[in-house]
Amino acid sequence: MRMTLFRLRTLLRAEFLSPKDLVRHAGSIGMLYAVAHLAGLREFTAIISGTVASPALGAGPCALLGVGYMALHFGTVVLAPVLLIAAGLLKLWKHFTRRQIHES
Repeated sequence: MRMTLFRLRTLLRAEFLSPKDLVRHAGSIGMLYAVAHLAGLREFTAIISGTVASPALGAGPCALLGVGYMALHFGTVVLAPVLLIAAGLLKLWKHFTRRQIHES
């Protein structure tokens, strides 16, 4: 338990655009998407076909919620994997450049 809290703390204090920072951002996008999905915002994407998911709520808020959910969905499907791949490549690059510096 204590080790898990330590790892979480180091992840939250990651340097900007470091591998840990990229993983943190990918995880944040995924968690926001999960919250939106559990909140039931998926039904508001009906605005794409021109229908309003909740007539009582109105077209404007439905469109806003639908577009927000779609942005989180595309962020999870497209952006988060790119961030994770970039974190892995950056970690490998840092590992091999450190190795070359120590060898020379």
